[in-house]
Amino acid sequence: MAMWVLTGYFARGVMMNGISRSKPERSLMTPVSLVLAVLSLVAAHG
Repeated sequence: MAMWVLTGYFARGVMMNGISRSKPERSLMTPVSLVLAVLSLVAAHG
């Protein structure tokens, strides 16, 4: 259950970083959040 919560948290991070006004945040943190979301999804399916 905790892995699904983390997956949702990271997915939300992708969305929030993607709509940020900060260009460095969009260009750096969005891909990082996406990788974390995908990896946590893989672990949740585990």
